[in-house]
Amino acid sequence: MRALTTFIIIGFLGFTSFVKSEPNMKVVNYICNGNKYDMSGSFAKSLAYVLEALQNETPISQGYDYYVTSPYPNDALAYGHATCTSSLINSDCATCANYAKSYLITACDRGIGAQIELVDCSMRYEQYSFT
Repeated sequence: MRALTTFIIIGFLGFTSFVKSEPNMKVVNYICNGNKYDMSGSFAKSLAYVLEALQNETPISQGYDYYVTSPYPNDALAYGHATCTSSLINSDCATCANYAKSYLITACDRGIGAQIELVDCSMRYEQYSFT
C-alpha cells in the first residue's frame, strides 16, 4: 500500500511540473488622454519606439520593471513604463505586455497618453516624464 501511495504522489508531482498557467490579462483599469497625436507627426515615431521597447524589454528586465524614453528630438519625446508581476515567467510577461500594448493602441486610438492595469501587468506612456 505504501508503495502505491508513493507512486501516486510521485506521478502527481511529475504531472504538475508540466502544467503551465497563463497570465491573467483581465483589465483592472485603463485611462486614455483625450488629446490626439498626428499619425504622420514626430510623436508617432517616438511612441512606436517606446511601445516596442516596452513590449520587448519588460519581460527580460530586472524585476519585470522597465522604463524607456524615446531617443528622438525634444519636441517629440515619448516616455513609457511597463511592469509584470514577479510570479510570471518571461514568456507569460511577454504575452501580457503584448496584450497591454495592443489594448492601449486600440482603446486609446492616437491618445497622447495612456495607461492600463491588468491583473498581471501594466503599461503606461506619456509625452512627459513621469519617473
